[in-house]
Amino acid sequence: MSGGTWLILLGFFHGVWYAAVDLYDHEAQEITILGTMIDSAAANNMASTTRQVTNFGNLAGVKAVNIAAHSHIIEFGLLSILLSFIQPFVFLSDKWKGRMVKMLLGGSVILPGFVLLELKWGLVAGGIADLGGLLVVIGLVGMVVGVRRYSGSLDVAETSR
Repeated sequence: MSGGTWLILLGFFHGVWYAAVDLYDHEAQEITILGTMIDSAAANNMASTTRQVTNFGNLAGVKAVNIAAHSHIIEFGLLSILLSFIQPFVFLSDKWKGRMVKMLLGGSVILPGFVLLELKWGLVAGGIADLGGLLVVIGLVGMVVGVRRYSGSLDVAETSR
């Protein structure tokens, strides 16, 4: 539960940072690019119009990466908190539960962190982000296996009292 709370806080801090540092600059760039694009198109300057379309697409990519990283880390935090409520029903040893939680939380930090680095590092960062996603999936599959192994023994023990 505490790992999920930290993830949500980290996601909110990233959102605040993006809004305070980059968002208004990106909006100003967007207005400038669109204005230049319209003027170039009106002047029938296709080379400049094409360049501005490319600039607009690149800016949209930067915004999308920041939004994706922000939302992924918050979603993984919420998922971690929700999974903490079913831990009594995950029939795995404490050692394996700990491993699954570490994989889930580790992947939950790696994936959004390297999504942010994709613009600078390209496919290398994308591959590492995918490995972070794989860690999350392995952690979730481990939890599902533990839930499937649950026999209801906790429910039987409580009703016999």
